[in-house]
Amino acid sequence: MKKLLLLCSALALAGCNSSPSTSDVEKFLEPKFASCQNIEVVDIKKTNGYEEDGYYRVEYTYGIALKDVRQLNAMKQTWETEKAASELHKEKSKQHYNEVQALKEEILALEREFDRNVPSPRQNAFSTTGHSFYLTPDQQAAYEAAIESRNQQRPAIIFQKQEQLEAMKAAWSAELSNTQRPELLTNEGSAVHKFYRQGCPSTSYKFTESMLQGQAQVANQTDDPSHWFEAREIQMKGSVRACPNFCVNGSDFN
Repeated sequence: MKKLLLLCSALALAGCNSSPSTSDVEKFLEPKFASCQNIEVVDIKKTNGYEEDGYYRVEYTYGIALKDVRQLNAMKQTWETEKAASELHKEKSKQHYNEVQALKEEILALEREFDRNVPSPRQNAFSTTGHSFYLTPDQQAAYEAAIESRNQQRPAIIFQKQEQLEAMKAAWSAELSNTQRPELLTNEGSAVHKFYRQGCPSTSYKFTESMLQGQAQVANQTDDPSHWFEAREIQMKGSVRACPNFCVNGSDFN
């Protein structure tokens, strides 16, 4: 009934006993998308009209298109920039991982060489009974002194490599904290849906779904999200009953 009242109001300009024209259909359809910020109704045409049970049935076609495709192109450019930055980050992350692993291997090799040359005093310091370890106060003091003496013999290169490793980790952590979170990358579908629907009433969502089905299908089939940023226009058909007995007195209809 709401559609009927809207169309009857639009037809009021045509006068009683006159059939609706394309301009009347325009007045009926355009308000439905008036609040949409990025899409609009285009190419509205009345295709047929006939009496039906005391009403006038109007058939029409129309399209839904982007108002300004440059906005979608700008989104694609942002996405491409984010994609390039992500690929660079992956390469740097791989390089950082390899450098860290190589440095760890160096430190481990130095530690092994030191262990071979300067055995640990642990085995000589402890006596065991089952799974328990016992040290007398004198043994404890001797053990700690032996550990201190061994540490003093540790090559400086080991400490330098360890400091280098910690510095590498800190620098990478700082770089990660300064990396800007992408707006569109991995979020292409929902971002484009939001763009098409911006400002639109919820009743228009089914039309934007139809517009974006092509992008979703191609993006899924090719594993290429860039297809989301292809401009789309859909052609629609519709029909609505106008006023009874061809009369267009607007508020007289219920």
